[in-house]
Amino acid sequence: MHSGTPTAIALALVALTGACSPEEGTSPSPLSIVGQWGQGANLSETARAQTHIHTGYFTFVRQGSGFTGSGWQTGLCRGEGGDYAGPLATGASYEIVEGVQEGDRVSFKSALCEYQGTVSADGAHIDGTARCAYTEDGAGFVWTGAWLANREP
Repeated sequence: MHSGTPTAIALALVALTGACSPEEGTSPSPLSIVGQWGQGANLSETARAQTHIHTGYFTFVRQGSGFTGSGWQTGLCRGEGGDYAGPLATGASYEIVEGVQEGDRVSFKSALCEYQGTVSADGAHIDGTARCAYTEDGAGFVWTGAWLANREP
């Protein structure tokens, strides 16, 4: 014979079933980067004493154990000859690949850049570093510096 009323046993089963339901744990954690983020960067190309500042967005989507997405940015580069729009500031959409998130640490790539960052404890910001490289008219450019992103509502 078991102890406990049928009502108590039923409530215990409902609680256990609820704890094992597939809906449990499927909502994104506060550190999940899935969604849209406003982003910006302040990069420099030290070999040519140039600077680059851009703003735009990232949209991240979960894919398997990692993430992919897209980005868009526009901005301004400044060098000896004045301001110009280089490949990092075209306003063209680009693909985000090889996204990895381990706890609060994230890394991902675009065709020209590699990003690493840390998600804030509240999941609202990412701060990190970027390294972008390309060749234009036979000259190699390597841009490095800080980037940040803020979660869009």
